[in-house]
Amino acid sequence: DLEPMAFFLGFAGVGDEKVFAQEIGLASRVLGERYDVAARSVSLINDQRDLKRAPLATVSGLKYVLRGLGSRMNIDRDVLFLSISSHGTDDPAIIVSNSQLPLQDLTDEDLADALRESGIKWRVIIISACYAGGFIERLSDPQTIVITAAAADRTSFGCSNDRDLTYFGEAFYRDALPTARSLRDAFDTAKAAIATRERLEHVTPSNPQAYFGKAMEERLASMNALQP
Repeated sequence: DLEPMAFFLGFAGVGDEKVFAQEIGLASRVLGERYDVAARSVSLINDQRDLKRAPLATVSGLKYVLRGLGSRMNIDRDVLFLSISSHGTDDPAIIVSNSQLPLQDLTDEDLADALRESGIKWRVIIISACYAGGFIERLSDPQTIVITAAAADRTSFGCSNDRDLTYFGEAFYRDALPTARSLRDAFDTAKAAIATRERLEHVTPSNPQAYFGKAMEERLASMNALQP
C-alpha cells in the first residue's frame, strides 16, 4: 500500500473559552472525513470545563506527540494535518493556558523546532488565531501548506465564550471545506466570506493568509483523487 495516509493532530490552546476546543473537534471531523484519517488522530485540548477528557495542550506535549506520530508515519509519504485554535500574540505566539496551570506559549520557533525534530516532511498546518500569519515565514517549504486566520499584524474574530466557533472556524471548517474541490478553494471561499462579514460589521479586516507549497498541493490533489 503506497498511497499516502493522513494523520491529524489538533491543539486547542486556551481553556477559558470553549470555542477553541469545539473548533478543534470540528476540524478533526471535517478533515478526518475528507482525507480518511480514521483512527490516526490525536487532539491536545485545553478546556477548563473538563481537564481529563483529552490530553492537555502544552508545548512539551505537542513535541512529544509529534515525535510519536513521526515514528508511526511513513515520513517520506504520509501527510500530517496540524490544526491549532487559540488566542495569538503578535510576537508571534499561540497562547497556551488552562485554569491555573503554569504553561508556556507556543512560538513560531517552538513549532518549527517540534516539526523538524519529528521528521515529518509532508505537512498541512492550519492556525486559527490572531496574528497567526506571523507563523508562515518560519514554516514554509515546498512540502508544507500553512493556512492562517489572520495576517501577521491583524486580529481575527469570534473567539469569545458565547460562540461555538470563531469566524474562521465557521467559514473554513464548517462552511467551505466539506464541499470545496481543494484546500486552496476552501481557503479562497472562506477568505471571501470572512471579508464580507467583517465589512458588514465594520471591523478591521483579519486578512487570512495562506502559503501553498507546490509539492504538498500536488500530493493533496492526488489524495483527493482517491476519495470515492
